[in-house]
Amino acid sequence: MVHTDDFSTETVRGRTRSERDRPTRRGSVPAARTTGRRRSSATVMVGIPAYNEAEMIAEIVTAADRYADEVVVVDDGSDDETVERAKRAGATVIAHGSNRGYGATLGTIFEHARDTGSEQLVILDGDGQHDPDDIPKLLEAQRRYGADIIVGSRFVGDSETRLPTYRRLGLLVINALTNAGIRLRYSTTTAADTQSGFRAYGRDAIETFARSGEIGDGMGASLDILFRAAREGFEVGEVPTNIEYDMENPSSQHPLMHGLTLLKAIFFELFSERSVRLASGVVVAALAFAAAVIVLSLTGGSTTTAIGLVVGGLLVAVLLAYPNVPRTVRKLANR
Repeated sequence: MVHTDDFSTETVRGRTRSERDRPTRRGSVPAARTTGRRRSSATVMVGIPAYNEAEMIAEIVTAADRYADEVVVVDDGSDDETVERAKRAGATVIAHGSNRGYGATLGTIFEHARDTGSEQLVILDGDGQHDPDDIPKLLEAQRRYGADIIVGSRFVGDSETRLPTYRRLGLLVINALTNAGIRLRYSTTTAADTQSGFRAYGRDAIETFARSGEIGDGMGASLDILFRAAREGFEVGEVPTNIEYDMENPSSQHPLMHGLTLLKAIFFELFSERSVRLASGVVVAALAFAAAVIVLSLTGGSTTTAIGLVVGGLLVAVLLAYPNVPRTVRKLANR
């Protein structure tokens, strides 16, 4: 933990990055088109993932432009005027041909930052929840300490973010589970605010995430980045920031579904090895059969209950062992 006069509430945690050979991975699918200004060498780039953010996008681009050499909006298949308003505000706009999800949008931002030679990248949301005037705080902290990732945090220092009670409780659980999982697997911690999308990235992090392919699964992308950062030995720091919740639509996903998505992301990261997933599936299936036998033979339970236990256990076991089954089923259903 680092304390300074200027950033007295800042923390920089993680393992010191060691030199290593990192395998090159295939990047994500190219974006459909790029419009607006494009600078060949942006020292500081601000990236804004956007989906139907026409109401606020121009204001966010204008504010962020004061602190960046280039502002890039990656539009993820919006059907409103997000693209047009972002262009008029002066942003470089990269438009996906269809909605591909938050993780894919982040991947496009990282690729563009790498291709333009950006030394620092700040990512913030396009809905007005993040304050662009905090961008210099993240950039300065990163320059001063050389941390690979700086997180704008709701849970450190003098942050005055007023979270709804249900969100605060949910985030505390997700933060605790994420850090416990990272400590278990990599003997380090990440951040007090694992779900903040307001982050600054250094050059090494930009290069790493640009070649990582599609990031995460939907809104689990923020966790995926932190787990990958732990694998790479990146240093992660935090500075306090305020996030605005007094908005008409602060989130496009129901909080309960969002929480389940995050729990799924944590689970599959902890049990990412196929052998472990298969073993966990076998254990669940065995427990389901054992419960069915107990219901039938010891308690005089109904056959329907026993069958339900077996079927439910088998479904859970399959999902544990083969997490891509639901995605495959959806693809087949859409054909």
